[in-house]
Amino acid sequence: MTAAARDPRARIGVRRATPSHAPAIRDIAHAAWRDTYQGLLRDETIEWFLERAYSHERVDLRIERHETWVAQLDGAVAAFAETAVEPDRVTLVAIYTDPALRGLGLGSALLGAVLDAHPDLPVAADVLAGNRKGETFYEARGFEPREDVEEQLGDELVSERRWWLSAAGE
Repeated sequence: MTAAARDPRARIGVRRATPSHAPAIRDIAHAAWRDTYQGLLRDETIEWFLERAYSHERVDLRIERHETWVAQLDGAVAAFAETAVEPDRVTLVAIYTDPALRGLGLGSALLGAVLDAHPDLPVAADVLAGNRKGETFYEARGFEPREDVEEQLGDELVSERRWWLSAAGE
């Protein structure tokens, strides 16, 4: 068995998303949202959000307007990250992996690409309160929780915590 066959990280490639990646991003977002937020949000809220934020048109706009990355495993899109680059920080708008492929290093590879692209900026990410999948991911990568934020998702008011990772030079 080759090293690449044993180590999934050797089979992961990260690149900027193009419009051709939109269907895979949409599918991953839908699967990951349903898996991650079931029991944390009402089913109606999850579906409301997916219809608005991850419709075909919205995913195309996300790729066009924000810095969007895909992680490919053996050439197939398996995870994505979307960032909004601001003068004082990078906001990690979304980072999701196909639920069946979690734990293979795809999220870490995406975060690494974002950090490499913006080494002088801190990174912020909002995580739904109680989302242990997200909290564990950020904790393991050196992020620290700071502010609590409330957000309206459809008819549901939700609490989030903003996690921060300092810039490389800080």
